[in-house]
Amino acid sequence: MYKVLSRKVQENPLLKMHLFGMKIFGLFIFDNQFYHFWHWFRGLFFSVTFTVFNFTQHIDLISLWGNVDEMTTNAATTLLFTTTVFRLVNFFRNRRIYTNLVEHLDTFLCKMMKSDIEEEQEIIEENLKYTRKLTLGFWAIALTTGNLMCIQSFILSFFYEPHYVHDPITNASEPSFPPVILRSWFPFEDQWEHFYKVYFVQFYAMWVGMIIVPCWHAFIVALMIFPIIRFQILNHQLQNIEKYCLQEMYARERSNVDTPKAPRTLLNFLAKCVEEQVSIWKYVRQLEKLISGSIFLDFVAFSVLLCALLFQGSRVNNGVQYIIIFCYITTMTVILWMYYWHANEISLHSEMLTNSLYKSVWYEHDVVYQKAVLQFMAGSGKALQMQAGFVVMTLHSFLKILQASYSYFTLLTQVAN
Repeated sequence: MYKVLSRKVQENPLLKMHLFGMKIFGLFIFDNQFYHFWHWFRGLFFSVTFTVFNFTQHIDLISLWGNVDEMTTNAATTLLFTTTVFRLVNFFRNRRIYTNLVEHLDTFLCKMMKSDIEEEQEIIEENLKYTRKLTLGFWAIALTTGNLMCIQSFILSFFYEPHYVHDPITNASEPSFPPVILRSWFPFEDQWEHFYKVYFVQFYAMWVGMIIVPCWHAFIVALMIFPIIRFQILNHQLQNIEKYCLQEMYARERSNVDTPKAPRTLLNFLAKCVEEQVSIWKYVRQLEKLISGSIFLDFVAFSVLLCALLFQGSRVNNGVQYIIIFCYITTMTVILWMYYWHANEISLHSEMLTNSLYKSVWYEHDVVYQKAVLQFMAGSGKALQMQAGFVVMTLHSFLKILQASYSYFTLLTQVAN
């Protein structure tokens, strides 16, 4: 039913912050947690109730069909929560694979961090610092957006006076309700009478979303940063391949071993680099297989989502509401950017392998080694590109989504006016 992770994985410097959030939500379970079933059930309960709430959002969206202003108010969060539900379903379907991927990352990264090569340690440390800063910045934006929405709704409810608003579409007077956190459907007409019940349900859904949305996206990005680290180290090794062989030879000469082995030759070290390259490719393809469906859904949905937020922002005249929408747009844009930027980085660093080996002094060695170098360059010339469906994840694709969002926004503005 579920696989338990070792407690030492929680201390992994690349995943530590993300695994903490996943642990709270109940997606990953660790062997130092008591009553594993209840932690598993907590994750299932959060996921099911979140999915049910998203279903009520779709009901409300359908009921508003034709009212552009109200539909755009509901569309952004509904689409965001829908993509999150899809990710949760995908996770529970592939929970064991995700767990194995995390274990593989932890084992491999711990091994890499034991390296006595100073440059490799610097590469790892720089990427760990970058990941921490990126995660904290993203969490800050996401939590600011969600909490502002909750606080604004709660405060405005104290100043609300019930009244009726004329609807030009139906030519009827509709009751005006205090601003709720999120648009959703409830089985009663008078939301003002049940406002705090509605608020409690929506507050719960918002906080579930504020835990899982930033946590999940930051977690997947950390999984994408791992192959970037490996490619950067591999590029350094290829560029300094002679130095690595000499270091290994001197290390063995200094060691007190009864039967010392012969130092690794350039050909053997190059073969080891090829094995590492193949290992990274396999890891990236496995990760791509897990997340490509959700990333493709983002590609389809986020253009509409950003369009709805832009349209909503053009209609508000409240300063706080404007700040909320601005933070919301920033959060959504950062989510897209993180995926496409790091997928683009994987492609760039994989493509650099050929140039890195070319920068070494391969021309000073014998013909056999030069032929091996030529074969490596011929086989490593193709960049490793991640795909989401038929969409290649590059910065160009990211810009296309932003351009499409703005085009939809201008068209929607013309229709509404």
